Amino acid sequence: MRTVVFDIDTQRDFLEPGGALYVPGGETIVPALRRVLRGAHDCRVPVVASMDAHTTDDPEFAMFPPHCVAGTRGQEKLEETVVGPIRIVGGAAPAIEPAADETWGLEKRKLSVLEAPAFDVMFAALRPERAVVVGVATEFCVRAAALGLRERGVEVVLVTDAIRSVDVSAGERALAEAGAAGVKLIGVDDALRLIREGGACGSADT
Repeated sequence: MRTVVFDIDTQRDFLEPGGALYVPGGETIVPALRRVLRGAHDCRVPVVASMDAHTTDDPEFAMFPPHCVAGTRGQEKLEETVVGPIRIVGGAAPAIEPAADETWGLEKRKLSVLEAPAFDVMFAALRPERAVVVGVATEFCVRAAALGLRERGVEVVLVTDAIRSVDVSAGERALAEAGAAGVKLIGVDDALRLIREGGACGSADT
């Protein structure tokens, strides 16, 4: 089954204490994120990393404090979540032949990775049948990615050790909603097993 790892918004402003829109405890999932992303790299499973890239006057800032403004340190991916080469795609992209060991960094200005300008090009190129989803925040961008991919007919698994919510109750409601839509909840070890099945390696448990 064609497997793609979706790495949702693992950026400094969300995961570093003191970040502009810090997800409480976000730094605690970094080791799990690293295991999943390293496993994908070792097994040559593609990684799609969504990245907020806002303007200084972004309309989203009426709902959330300013964060991940394009070109700032806070907008950068946390270095532990970059495994191997990464291709940052800011706008609409022409047809691209993807490399199996390359991360696609899809910049976006809305909650869902599916609304990134380059998403449809990526989706057509990779044709994912299974999505392994990690990142933040559970009740916002992770939820949007999981439900949007299910609507596209993709089998979706959420790695519960590698996601984090802003509000625990809201995160639990988002997981329940995702489960009702057919999203499976798994741990890191099971995620690595699926990555091995969907890739080309001997062992991804690093």
